[in-house]
Parts: sequence; C-alpha cells; structure tokens
Amino acid sequence: MEYPIQQLSFADPELAETVAKGLKQKVPPVSLQDTTMLVDEIIWGLSQEITFGNAIAAGYVDLIGETSSYQIQEYRRLIHEAGQNGPTLGRIMATYLVPVLKHGHNGFLEHFLHTLDVMQTKGTYTLTSPLESLSSLLNSGDTESASGYLNLLCDTFSQDMSYNQSLHLTQTLPRAILSFSSSKRSWQTGQFRRVIKTDFRLADPFIEGMKKGLHLLSEQGLSHFVSLGLEKFSHHKDLGIKFLSLESKLGIDAYTEMVVTVSVSQVRPRLNRYLRARTGIPISICPLSALRGRLSLGKNNGQQTADSSVSVFSDGKFIYLPDEISTFPTKAENIALYKCLTKLESAYYEFGTFDFDLEKLETGNWKLETGISNPQFPIPKSQTSHLNDLECFFSCFPIKSLASDLFTVFEHGRLRMMLTHFYPGIVRQFFPLLQEKALRIYKENKPVELLFLLYGRIALGVSAEPFFDIRNILLKTQVSAITELFERKMEEDISVEACAALVFQTYHDMENLIRKMSACDACDEFYTPLKTPFGRKVRPDVFFSTYGHFERIAEAIKVRLEKRGIKTYKSDIRKHLIQNNGNISRDDIREIVLYAHKNTESDTGPCEEPRPDLSWLNLAELLGHSDIAVTQDIDASGPVSWYREWDSNLGDYLHNHVRLLERPVTASKTGDEKKDDFYVSTLKCYQGLVKQIRHAFELLKPDGLTILRQWPEGDAFDYRALLDFAVDKKAGITPSDRLYIKRLKQQRDVAVLLLVDLSRSTSNLVSGSQTSVLDVEKEAIVLFCEALEVVGDTFGIAGFSGTGRLGADYFRIKDFDEDMNDEVKQRISLMAPQRSTRMGVAIRHAVCQIEKVSAKVRLLIILGDGFPNDTDYKREYAIADTRRAISEARSKSILARAITVNLAGDSKLDDLYGSLHHNVISDVRELPDKLLRIYSALTR
Repeated sequence: MEYPIQQLSFADPELAETVAKGLKQKVPPVSLQDTTMLVDEIIWGLSQEITFGNAIAAGYVDLIGETSSYQIQEYRRLIHEAGQNGPTLGRIMATYLVPVLKHGHNGFLEHFLHTLDVMQTKGTYTLTSPLESLSSLLNSGDTESASGYLNLLCDTFSQDMSYNQSLHLTQTLPRAILSFSSSKRSWQTGQFRRVIKTDFRLADPFIEGMKKGLHLLSEQGLSHFVSLGLEKFSHHKDLGIKFLSLESKLGIDAYTEMVVTVSVSQVRPRLNRYLRARTGIPISICPLSALRGRLSLGKNNGQQTADSSVSVFSDGKFIYLPDEISTFPTKAENIALYKCLTKLESAYYEFGTFDFDLEKLETGNWKLETGISNPQFPIPKSQTSHLNDLECFFSCFPIKSLASDLFTVFEHGRLRMMLTHFYPGIVRQFFPLLQEKALRIYKENKPVELLFLLYGRIALGVSAEPFFDIRNILLKTQVSAITELFERKMEEDISVEACAALVFQTYHDMENLIRKMSACDACDEFYTPLKTPFGRKVRPDVFFSTYGHFERIAEAIKVRLEKRGIKTYKSDIRKHLIQNNGNISRDDIREIVLYAHKNTESDTGPCEEPRPDLSWLNLAELLGHSDIAVTQDIDASGPVSWYREWDSNLGDYLHNHVRLLERPVTASKTGDEKKDDFYVSTLKCYQGLVKQIRHAFELLKPDGLTILRQWPEGDAFDYRALLDFAVDKKAGITPSDRLYIKRLKQQRDVAVLLLVDLSRSTSNLVSGSQTSVLDVEKEAIVLFCEALEVVGDTFGIAGFSGTGRLGADYFRIKDFDEDMNDEVKQRISLMAPQRSTRMGVAIRHAVCQIEKVSAKVRLLIILGDGFPNDTDYKREYAIADTRRAISEARSKSILARAITVNLAGDSKLDDLYGSLHHNVISDVRELPDKLLRIYSALTR
C-alpha cells in the first residue's frame, strides 16, 4: 500500500497523508489492488480540478470496506461520466453519491439518478443544496424520507418554472424537509409532495402552514387537511392558498378540529405509579387548575405566578400539570409530554432542591473565586421570620427576581447533571423537547436576554452561541465564563447549596451587565423575569405553602436542641417529617444529629461522636395540637413496625401511616383447661378425617427419584437407546447420541403462611350450632397443621386484629422455622376474638415474613369472615388498600389466596381479592375439608 500512496504524495502530500490515515483504520486492511485503483482515480480527479480530486479521495476512503466491489465500480463509472460534463458536476457526484451507495436500498440508486436528470434540465445550480439535505437524511438512517424527498424533487423540477422560481425552491425545499420532525418526516413529505404535484406555487403556503401548526396534526389529520385544501384550490386558487397557509378562518377551524387532546385524568394513575417508584415520597399528579385558585395572579418575588403560559408547578404533595395537552397531533405524543413534565419536575424532590438550608450555606467552606469566603447574610430576623430559607436567601439581593432566576438557572443545571448521571434516558428522550421549546421562546422574544442564554447553556446543555445564533461578543464571553465557573463548582460540590453560592458569586456582575444592556435604570423595570420552557422554575413559595407547618416544627426542634448544645440542621428534620408523614421519634432525631456530626467531621476533621440524651425532649409539646403522630418507643411485648397505606381518595400511599405491634401468643400456665386441650380434642373429634387427610397428603409427596431416559449425558447407559443405536447404524441411519439415563431427586419446595382474621365478628355462632366461627377456623387450622406435617412443607400461622391506624396487632402463632411442638399447639388453642379488621397492614407484614423464606413456591392464605373494617377504614377505602396490599404480594411472587367463611357470595369480594383468587364457603362446617382441597390444588 505504501508505494501507491508515495505516488500520490508527489501530487499532493497533505491529501496523501489524509488518505493513508483513513485507509489504516479499515478492517480488514485495504488490498494493494484497491489502493492502486484509488490513487489512480484521485490523481485523475486532481488533473481535472483540485476540489474534484479531493472529493474523489474522500468518497473512495468512505466507501472502501463499507460497500461491495460492485458499488465501488458503479461509483467509479458514474463519477467518470459526470466528470466528462465538467469538474463541477463531477465533484457534486463524487460527494453526494457516497451516502446513496452506502445507505440506499434496492432501486434507490436508479431513483437518485433519475431525479438528477430531471433537476439538471433546470441547471446544475439546482443540485447542491437539495443533495446536501438528502445526504443528511441518508446518514441519519432515514431512507424512507429520503426516497420520498427524491419523489418531491422530481415532481417539483419537472414542472415549468423560471430561473428565480427554481432557485428559490432549491433553498426552500431542503430547509422545509429538514425542519420536519424525524418521526413524522416521511408522511409529512408525502403530503408535501401531493401539494407540490398539484402546483409548485403551493410550496410556500404549505410550508407557512406547517410552521403555524400543521406539523402538529396526525398523519390522517394532515392528509385530510391537505385534501380539503387542494379541493378548495381547484375551485378557487386564492382560497386554497389561504387555507393551506392557515391564513383563513376556514383553514384555522379545520385545523383546530383535527387536533388530538389528552386530559390529565387519562394519564394520572400511570404517572402516580411512576412518581412513587421514582421518588419514594407521597407526591401525586393534580390538574393545574386546582393550583391557580391558591396563587396570586400578581407578582411573587418578582415572578409571574400563574398565567396561561405556565405548564407545570409542584408543591411537594402534588405536581400540577395542564388539565389538557393538545401540543402534538397524536395521543401518544401528548401523553409523552405529560411524562416529560412529570419526570423533570420530580427531579426537584429526588435530588433535594427544597432541602436547601441557609445555615449550611453560611457555614459551608465555599472557595469563591472573587475572594468572598463564608458569606454573611445581614437579614433582620424580624423581616424574614415568615419566610423559608430559599426566600430568605433571595431577600439578600436588591432584585429578588434576578436572584431567584439565577438560582433557577444553576439549579436546573445541577438537576440536568444529576439526571444525566442517574437517568440518561430521560435526558436523551426529553431534553430535545425542552431545547426545541427554548428555541421557540428565543425566536418569539428577540433580542435575547443574557439570562436566557445562560439558561440554555447551563440548564439545557446546548451550545448557546450556534443554537441561538449569538453574535454579541460580550454576551458570548459572559456566558462562557459563567458556564465554566458552574462546571468547576459542580465538580467540587453538587449540592443545592453550591448553586446558591454560585448565585452569591455571580449576582453583582450579572446585575451590572443587564443594567448596562437595558435602556431603563429603574430596578423594577430594567429586568424582565426569565422565561423558561413550560414555565419550569424553582418555586419555594408554592412548596412551603404546603409544608409550612413542618418547617415551623423543624425550627422549634432545632432551637430546643441548640439550647442544649446539640448541633443539627433544620432541613434534615423537615425532610424526615415530610418523608414520614410527620412521624418522628427521639431515635430519629439521634440519627439526624449523628448525620450532621458526620458531615461536620468530614469538613473539620475527626471528633468525638455525639451520644445525646434526648429524654428531656418533649415531642408532644413541640408538635402541639397538630395532626403529627409521635413515634412511640418499642413496646415491651413485641417489635413495632410502620407501614404505608393506600389512600384511594388521594391516589397515593400514606407513608409510615399504620403502626403494627407484633405480639407472640404465649402459652398460659393457668387458664381455661378446655382451651388448652382444643388441639387434642379436635384430633379426637375428627379422627377418621385426619386419617383421610394424611393419606391424601402423602400422595402429594414426590417420589424419591425420577428416571429420565434418552439423555445426551447421565448416570448410566439406557439399554433401550443402545439397541436403537445399533439398529439405526446397521440400517445406515445416523443414530441418536441420546444414550443415557438420568436420575433426578424430586423435592417439594413450598412455604405457606396462614393468616387468620381474629376480629370480634369471629365470635359469632355458626347458624344451627353452638360453635363460633373462630372455633371452626381453629379446627381447620389443626387439620391443616397435621396435613402439612405429613407433606413436609414449611409453614407458619399468624393472626391479626387491632383498632385504629396506631393500634394494629399481629399475633405470631407459629414461625416458619419452629417445630410443631406442644407450645405451638397451645397457642392455636388460645386464639380468641380480638377487635377490628385492618387487613392491608396485616397482609403487608405477612408478606415481609414470607419474603425471608427461601422457597420456589410462596403462598399466603388469608382466612377471614368478611370485609376489612376498622376506625376510619371502611368500605371502598378499606377494599382499595387491601387490594393494593395483595397486588404488592403478587408483585413479589407471593401467591395470595383468600378463603371467606360464613358469608354469602358478594360481588365486592372480586374487587377485594380478584375474581380468581378467593373462595367463599357459605357453610363454615365445610371449612376443614375445603381448606385442604384448596391447598393441595395450589401446590400440586
């Protein structure tokens, strides 16, 4: 390869070096024959014209190794034919034939050449710009649109037109095609072709209409709209032109009817599920109209709060989205916009925007390059006592709205970096939408503001100069300098307080620069608040309008701790209150103090770990008469757990809402002798049934070994297979290699938890007898235990009851790892009716117990006599929470099955458990037999 390249270096050393570098990257290496041919062609091109030779060199280097030898020969033939008509056409062909050969499908080359012939009838000047855009489509992989684009060019330039008209179209058509969304370009180009084919003079009206909104229509909608426009054009040309360009009321009305709209109610459940999975905090979707009534329509901190352009807000409990979105032509795209706004807004809560703490900023070790270290904030407490920390921080500055917007720029930039790291898919999928929206704002609000350029560069991650076509040197310099400062600071510390430090550092220069560029010097007039895509801004006033009571409680706790010399941060306490629905204990506060100590230690060096005595702290007094629940210390009779509960009215979980006390049932030494003998008496009473059950469950036990025949590997030869092997070989047939037998040990791997309702209603007597519902349930449990002992399955038994969300009880009758001893039998005997039925929390706790057991089949059987019922836990609310708890169990591969006794069939049981996941036993006396039948069917 070196000798041909040396020949080329005599003609053009720089080009020879470029070609050699390109060929070295080819795998497999380029042959000497191909290299010689390439050099000969380049030298021939250089002899015609230098640019022609350079284009040939770039073309061959791109094609060799990427396409077939036939396509290489076609390339050689076509550029020679074009070169005979002059080096200009030859250079065009050498340049734009490459993507055609690389990416064009069958027949595309012929289509391309035919279009070139048509365009050349108007002149070679028509080729460059259209073919440049064609190459862009092919290189992006959009061959379908490229094919449609060739049809469009062919139909356009086959019509009679003047030189000026054709020159205009060579510039207009490429820009229009590339402006179409890539996902819609193919069929939008097809409709454009219909318009052009009718009359090329309709190109401009159609392009104008697309800019005004036709690009939002669906494929069917645009096709119908174009049909209407062409029909009107055939009868009245001016009317058709105005219709297509959306200049007539008729056209606007037709377009409006074709727009597809999505309401927030359609996407709310789906988005709520995403938010719960993503943030882990109780935040849900709500219509924006519900927020506007709470906000002033005037200025707040210098910002416009609620107007028609705002699309998204959040207050910590809800993300407020537009009641309807009709931005895009299809339902799917409008739903995607809802998802975009939700995912971006939720980043505030996942990455701690509102965890900002002014004290952390004041005490932080910020290496401010202006020489200002540990900034002081001379804010009179009397003036800011009603404000949260972020609003206090904005009050440090003469123009609060400028400080707030600067913070929004830096904070959105920080969130972009966090999203890029943790959720790159969100950035790839949705940030182009934000950038497109920003570009639209830029075009509608010229001259561009400095802060908007800064937002584009830092928050959206676009290169502001080319993206917004900025030519002002001062703007470029300032944007670059602040962007570099931001990136350096984020490498040092990516906390929300770091963004506030950046505001403190850059505010003075920004205010002076904006004031110089403004014609007005008045503080309240020279600065225009920042406009962002979809109105996304950091709004602490909205957030703390919801959590202001937590802010006050956190401040009160912090003051009490500091009086005792205990260091902590208000934001950490407030965050815990928000995440735990207001639940807090002394142990929680100790953890918060320890967390603050560790952070301080990392900055100042090691120091003794604090072990504060908080017995003096009266949380009930601090919480006052609020609805906040004080977490109690662990009860002496068993551990306490907190569980979330599904609020169907809110459409979200209430986290740490229910307190469950896990209580073992202890065997009493003195008590009712009849109860103590219940287990033994039941076995005697059902002696015949017990024998039948034991025999039936013996059949569920697998055989010791299973023999599998005709395996390619195994423990011994399969003599039957050996005989077949010999016969096949004798007959000239290729014999099978499956000559072995394999012995497998069969084992049942089942774990089951029987969860029994111990509510007060189980004390009711069974109709026609003197036996209570619970006694029949206990008889079924006794037989159940005997059956599982025979089959060898791992099993546990538990009961549940309670009163109120802070009084749920879970009775441990038998643990999974516990033998079926006399103590367990006595616990079963001692089971008695308790209080109410808060079923959701009991199921969730039972699932936590089963999760700890390693088994292939995990089963939860719920034995009850009706619907869940407790204080503030009734009807649809209780049914929805229980159904949600069962769904959570199934999501963890735990099969939940319910058996309801002493209750006639009720359709609402299907809502509670699912139509195929429950059994109803009207005659409770059938329970022992039915329970065993159901279990054997589930685990066979």
